[in-house]
Amino acid sequence: MAPGRALAVLLALAPFAGSVAAEATGSGTASRSAAPAPAASSAPRSSERGYAEPSSLQPPASSLLPSLTDGPAEIAPLAAEALLLDLAAAGNRLVAVGERGHILLSDDQGGTWRQAPVPTRATLTAVTFTDPRHGWAVGHLGTLLRTVDAGETWQRLSANLDRESVLLDVLFLNANEGFAVGAYGLFLRTRDGGATWTRSDPQPDQYHFNQIVRTADGAFFLCGEAGTLLRSLDGALSWEPVPPPYDGSLFGLVALADGQLLVHGLRGHVFRSTNGGAGWLPVATSVPTLLMHGLRLRNGLVVLAGQSGNFFLSRDRGQSLELWRPGSADGVSALLETTDGSLLLVGEKGVRRIAAPPLFTAPAAAAP
Repeated sequence: MAPGRALAVLLALAPFAGSVAAEATGSGTASRSAAPAPAASSAPRSSERGYAEPSSLQPPASSLLPSLTDGPAEIAPLAAEALLLDLAAAGNRLVAVGERGHILLSDDQGGTWRQAPVPTRATLTAVTFTDPRHGWAVGHLGTLLRTVDAGETWQRLSANLDRESVLLDVLFLNANEGFAVGAYGLFLRTRDGGATWTRSDPQPDQYHFNQIVRTADGAFFLCGEAGTLLRSLDGALSWEPVPPPYDGSLFGLVALADGQLLVHGLRGHVFRSTNGGAGWLPVATSVPTLLMHGLRLRNGLVVLAGQSGNFFLSRDRGQSLELWRPGSADGVSALLETTDGSLLLVGEKGVRRIAAPPLFTAPAAAAP
């Protein structure tokens, strides 16, 4: 996914929210067996990318279940203040996506936003760009979209998915080769910019994939529910399980310097690997909050976005984390660093811009 994660985020669907809520409260894990098996015509069970503690990042009740009909997104004057789930950079332009098919464009690094026409009202969960013009977005109702004009217009793509399919993340390596992943182990690959897609099964269990990441050394990682963590060293052709650091849900992976990795999940769980995922060490956090997204800034500072206004910072490449509360209790689903070093946050109250914390803190003044 483009800089910033991408929350990844499937909104909680009411009939199947119990398993994730149980994990978040410490009463169980969000495994496939923990939730009722959906009927053929029902929506997928709840996934962590829409779960918030306990109710933020959820859409209005009217949009909890897919409607029988879809159509173009309505232009909403307050779209920039509504639920947004991901954002990406398209050159100097920023693009944010969210509920009701909203796609917003900013040409002043998040100062102002305008809504683009979009051919769907489905909730959009992720967006990515490979260059200033070519981008893709994915979401509910099996939605796949592509733009070739920097987000001004979008066209539907087809992967022959049913309306119960939910895509949670998208990653493109260039204008042709890309991936889309989602609920129940959904894994798609394209080699022609999304015109056609092939489906494969990286794992026998159909756990949700929350994020797909490619690290600087070319390795791919898939992370998801029930401790799902897979790695590919051959260009995503084959996958091997990585020993999971715990059996709860993982929302994202942050690639650090020197090949080090951080993964983060529910209840403040963060783990660090210095050997490509072969082994993991826990990193202590002071608040047991759901951690939706992580980002390494250009200066090396690591920021993990949690719920209820709780963020964590690392100034030592993930060895330790300190609590940071920038002043809002809104749920945050994704982060992006602007060209001037500020942070853009998207989540339950739309998009907002804040000053990024410094890499180094000033020493405390000596007592008189």
